[in-house]
Amino acid sequence: MRTTSKKIVLGIFVLCSIPLFGQQTKRVLFLGNSYTYANDMPQLLADMANSTGKTLVFDIHAPGGYYIAQHLTNPTSLAKIASGNLDHVVLQDQSMALAYPSTYMNFLPYCVKLDSVIKVHNPCAQTMFYSTWGRKSGDAYVCTPPECPVDTVITRTYYQMDSTITSHYKLFADSVKASMTPVGASWRYIRQNYPSIELFQPDDSHPSLAGSYAAACCFYATLFRSDPTSITFNSGLSVTDAANIRHAVKQTVYDHLSDWNVGPYDYLLDTSCLVLGVEEQINHENWSVFPNPVTDVLYVKFSGNNPKNKLYIYTMQGVLMKEMEVEQTTAIRFDEFSSGLYFIKSEGERRVKIVKQ
Repeated sequence: MRTTSKKIVLGIFVLCSIPLFGQQTKRVLFLGNSYTYANDMPQLLADMANSTGKTLVFDIHAPGGYYIAQHLTNPTSLAKIASGNLDHVVLQDQSMALAYPSTYMNFLPYCVKLDSVIKVHNPCAQTMFYSTWGRKSGDAYVCTPPECPVDTVITRTYYQMDSTITSHYKLFADSVKASMTPVGASWRYIRQNYPSIELFQPDDSHPSLAGSYAAACCFYATLFRSDPTSITFNSGLSVTDAANIRHAVKQTVYDHLSDWNVGPYDYLLDTSCLVLGVEEQINHENWSVFPNPVTDVLYVKFSGNNPKNKLYIYTMQGVLMKEMEVEQTTAIRFDEFSSGLYFIKSEGERRVKIVKQ
């Protein structure tokens, strides 16, 4: 059993609120257990962020073996939530809590209640679930009536456990309109593609340094919404292993952020949480977009030789608001749109977030 409380601070923990997009600083509270504090994972994440010019300001409460439900009544956890000024609160349940088919729904009401507490004290915060992994060699459990006609020992592989845990965290995230960081999914990819990287401690449960490094890379991708291959901090791992882990996280997390609910629920935040800190001009290989945030007119400039280009503007919910064929430099009227967050996309390019003030 251990409780860790740690902060990486610029000056002091309480600073002025910095909004969601274009944000180089994230203020995150981790509520979990030993999977969260193993190898000082939040500090690994802070070092990764620092290597790319970003800053993680974090706090953590992670007693060994804790369930999410226990954080709901723990005075320390509640006090840390009530301190406010958070961008994200990360929730991690006991390692086996979501591994069994018949019991996981018992934990959903506690997630709903804790999410509500988080929102009361942190109106610009988003809840995020830390989706963990199956045991290295699988596990066995006793299936009891009514799930099974009689008491039956059920043996499952690592892959069966891992799939169950991931799907249950996804259900929780969907239920409270929260995001999730799919560490288990990245671990699975690493085990399949880089089997020489040992993710487990000898107990076949807790993460090794490489396992925690992979977890931190996943959080870098979801919290900062940034490509983990830009990280230069290796945390004592070999250059090859660290690079392979970052590549795996890009493939499983960063390239599929919306699959893990990262972004789709931003519309639930008040626009006051969104309108600052966005890049004034976003440059892609063949086009640039400015200003961002936009009030009345958004300018799009293409650098290629094609005189006509297609643009698409979507709401956060994926509703197509406008489709147009534009010149190499085009002014788009945004005063007809409501305040909030939109995506603009050109053919063959990654979409860009635009804040309409």
